[in-house]
Amino acid sequence: MQSPVHTDTAMELKEIEPGLSVYTCPKSGGVWIPFQNYLAWKQRLPAAPNPSPVGYAPVPADDSHRRALVCPESGRLLVRYKVGRGLNFHIDVSTVTGSVWLDQGEWEALKSKGLHAELDHIFTASYQREVRNAEYEQKLAQTFRERIGSEDFQKVADFKSWLASHPKRRDICCYLLANLENKEE
Repeated sequence: MQSPVHTDTAMELKEIEPGLSVYTCPKSGGVWIPFQNYLAWKQRLPAAPNPSPVGYAPVPADDSHRRALVCPESGRLLVRYKVGRGLNFHIDVSTVTGSVWLDQGEWEALKSKGLHAELDHIFTASYQREVRNAEYEQKLAQTFRERIGSEDFQKVADFKSWLASHPKRRDICCYLLANLENKEE
């Protein structure tokens, strides 16, 4: 089987976890995970896998402009999905076979967040919606941090956290809006 990144290079069969056989690209260090191998491995996992230390991250790479990769099994283009949850990279998946391409270091990064045992969920609409919502929240916070200043933004963020858990938050919001509207007139 040829590497999707280096099409002139044959991949080598390797076990990256006990019972999980994958193909690795000797040039890029990337990993091709056949979907059936992954599912069989996942079924044998204990109920609650323990993630590796949280601080691990792959070598940062701007993969947003990377050319599309071709599935070494089906010959079709791979589709890219954002990982999110503190990991700033994409995973390529074959829509035909379900197999996955990970660049060097990405398996370890997924393990660091406990996502290696949930790899198949990353490609679901609900997971991708969660990733988009988290990105939106981060961009919104950054926009307001720039507009009102870091110190004042922190005060507002602290107030927001307090307000979110307050049982009378609707009354407090009504009071604030009513008073703010009177001041503007």
